[in-house]
Amino acid sequence: MNLEFVAKSASKLFSLPEICIKLQDLIYDPNSSMSDIAQLISIDPSLSARLLKIANSSYYSFPSQVDSLNRAINLIGTQDLYSLAMAASTPESFNAVNNNENIDIDKYWRHSVITGLVSRNLAKNIDIRNPETFFLAGLFHNLGKLVILEQFPEQYIEIESKLNTETAPWEVEKSVLEYTFAEVGEALLKEWNMPTNMLDMVAMQHEPKSSTDPRSASLIHIASRVASQIEYHPEIGFDFGEAIKIDVWPLTGIVQEQLDQAIGLAEENCQAMISAMSGKQVQTG
Repeated sequence: MNLEFVAKSASKLFSLPEICIKLQDLIYDPNSSMSDIAQLISIDPSLSARLLKIANSSYYSFPSQVDSLNRAINLIGTQDLYSLAMAASTPESFNAVNNNENIDIDKYWRHSVITGLVSRNLAKNIDIRNPETFFLAGLFHNLGKLVILEQFPEQYIEIESKLNTETAPWEVEKSVLEYTFAEVGEALLKEWNMPTNMLDMVAMQHEPKSSTDPRSASLIHIASRVASQIEYHPEIGFDFGEAIKIDVWPLTGIVQEQLDQAIGLAEENCQAMISAMSGKQVQTG
């Protein structure tokens, strides 16, 4: 299966909402203003409401009510608001798999959101700029799984049947597909014209030291492993915590106390974020 062909086919089914494409253009237009961005988002009342819900949640804990998009942009910043807009819109792009009996879609999004929240929290801990970019990368890190589920259900079911306590899931993916879900996800994000740093974080999540930005890829690596330990270890028995590469710790400077704090905050905020993104109440754990 040619990876580029898979991604092109998937991008026709799983396409970004038009408002996200327009927002992407505005963000990178040096002549655009905050009011231009607010005006565009306000065209979509549902997206506006979801963004304001996120801005007023414990995710930010601003001291006063955020009652307008202009205020949200002022407080959060245009780049981070764009990341949140993308995050709030992404589940809609994958409605085609919502009723697929071969996946627990709530568990999938829970895992993705926890990955995003943990990586965001870690990025904030070590003072990396634009931490919402890490939330978005974490949310996107496993989109390849949904692509394979929809495009190649037989291979997806085969991968699921081969998951075990001894073999890393990404190794199982490679043995069946010749590439990993991470590589599929990168190819889809490329079709979506996502920035290169996002592509790199998703593509190199299993080998962060080989990334062009090892520290950023390491944060996604750590976050995805701990989220998988929470969501998937009880199901398949594989120890994702043990699969965190030793060399990522000095690359990031993260210590265990910071990781524990990041996980705790992610679990606290997971349900609120999913609710804001989708309108659904999804229990963690």
